[in-house]
Amino acid sequence: MIFTTTSQNLNQLKNILIQIDDTDLCKKLPILSYSSIGMHIRHILEFYTCLIEARQTKIINYDSRKRNTELENNTDICVFLIDDIIKSINSFNDDEDLTLIADYSKEVNKEETITLKTSLYRELLYNIEHCTHHMAIIKIGLKALEKEISIHEGFGVAPSTIRNNSKCVQ
Repeated sequence: MIFTTTSQNLNQLKNILIQIDDTDLCKKLPILSYSSIGMHIRHILEFYTCLIEARQTKIINYDSRKRNTELENNTDICVFLIDDIIKSINSFNDDEDLTLIADYSKEVNKEETITLKTSLYRELLYNIEHCTHHMAIIKIGLKALEKEISIHEGFGVAPSTIRNNSKCVQ
């Protein structure tokens, strides 16, 4: 199920990317505190890429991920990377132990890292939640563009919310 949900989320993102142009992607929007839709998409894709790379090292550190600003400006590169991420995620056969390293210090010269045991599937679940959160923000940005963009009704909505809303309708 986590593979299906991951693919669905990323394909919904891809559907948005094929409907907007590079100008829309990188436009700084006041409603997003002058960030862009592309910045949020880059952020999502980099987290998934970080997870995929962790399969080799067995260490995941989202803070030290490679930041590729081209993803903020080029819809074609994003679409290509989404396809690559889906292919990689769907090749996960078994859960694997990983070590998560994170630093929650807010001071520039003060490192306060923590190290936790985690797993590939646990981090995949985290990425689903993280993706959904940013998709909700992206949806706000898309509406601010004031263009005809087809947005899936579940775009940026947590599966538990969708299920709960379905119960309320019945």
